Amino acid sequence: MRRFANFYIVLFLIDAGLSLTDELLSVFVAHLPVLSTVRNLVAFLVLALSVVVYFLLGIDRRLPKRVFLPLILYALWASLAFWPLAGMLPRASQGLVASVGQVVIGGVALMMLRSSYGRNLLPEKLFRRPLFGWRNTLVFSAVNLLLFPMVLVFSLMAMAGNYLDRQTAGFMRVSPVGIYTSERNYHHDGKVVRLVAMMHIAREGFYQELVASLPAKGTIILAEGVSDREHLLKSRFQYGRLADLVGLSSQETMHLDGNLLELDDLEPAGDLERDETKPDIVRADVDLSRFDPQTVEFINVIARTLLGDKPLAQRLSAYADWAKVHGTPEVFSGVMADILYKRNAVVIDALKRSLDSYDTIIIPWGGMHMPAIEAAVLEQGFVPGGKKERLLFAFSSIPFTALWQEVGALNRDNANH
Repeated sequence: MRRFANFYIVLFLIDAGLSLTDELLSVFVAHLPVLSTVRNLVAFLVLALSVVVYFLLGIDRRLPKRVFLPLILYALWASLAFWPLAGMLPRASQGLVASVGQVVIGGVALMMLRSSYGRNLLPEKLFRRPLFGWRNTLVFSAVNLLLFPMVLVFSLMAMAGNYLDRQTAGFMRVSPVGIYTSERNYHHDGKVVRLVAMMHIAREGFYQELVASLPAKGTIILAEGVSDREHLLKSRFQYGRLADLVGLSSQETMHLDGNLLELDDLEPAGDLERDETKPDIVRADVDLSRFDPQTVEFINVIARTLLGDKPLAQRLSAYADWAKVHGTPEVFSGVMADILYKRNAVVIDALKRSLDSYDTIIIPWGGMHMPAIEAAVLEQGFVPGGKKERLLFAFSSIPFTALWQEVGALNRDNANH
């Protein structure tokens, strides 16, 4: 056991050294893929051994918890991408900060070892005592049972936050308080592009605050919103009921006041009659007829089930029944291709066509569209400028009790069937 425990300590320190070296070289010299590969392999081994050592703490009472717990918790926190701290740091510096933190944690462990045992590793005399003790195991188990619900919630929030961060390129962030969206400015040749991450539901006042911040003169807003000229929607697609269920407001309450233009009007915008005190607004989106028929069917199912007027339990059950039969990977892949990629192409084209006529271009679109739109903005030579975060909604504002009752009703309904 002593050799295994000391091996873990040494491996953690090696991982810390490799991580810091890799990050410093990437910042000041050049990225070395071979070093990064070795670093990742060692980090994976440290993570796997951290889980093993953690459970051994509840069995072997000789292992000093004050030494091992900081190392183990830091490694497990790293597996969750250091949520929520990572979301508060610039993306470029997250790796360096994490590696410095690991070096510090490892250094503190060495200091404790020298202070307690006069050496950098666990001594042999420490393991001359009996391995097992009921008191140690019972206390360890009781503490873990007590902390398990909080750790589970923390882990689920971290995974959700990391997923949202990857899918939106950091334009949306989950924190212990709630969900935040970002607005980023980009500048080039006297022009400004503002990308504003959106969501269909938000706290009361979110959309009004955003509208109040929009400038007017020389500004165009490339709004999202799929049209339906051929009336393919069989049910009204609205988020109001969902927003009411969770105590939030729907994006439908957001009213943009401006000069409504068509996509074909972008180039000759200066020749159009319009109110100069208001921004121009273009619906830079596709028509539903351009979607694959399977995507249209999927949207109709969402409108009829999840966004319908029946109780939540019945809505979820109806959607689950449809998904069991029709929800194949091919269908969902086609839906994403239509909802994301086709629409991204339209708004990116509108962005490029707007650059000659407007000084300020504002794109308030859903967060998952932002990675592609941001890449297109950067390709046009724009450089990142300021960034502003807005609280989309706080978790404390959501009526979890009512939602739990709805889920309970769904479970009872499934049990009856």
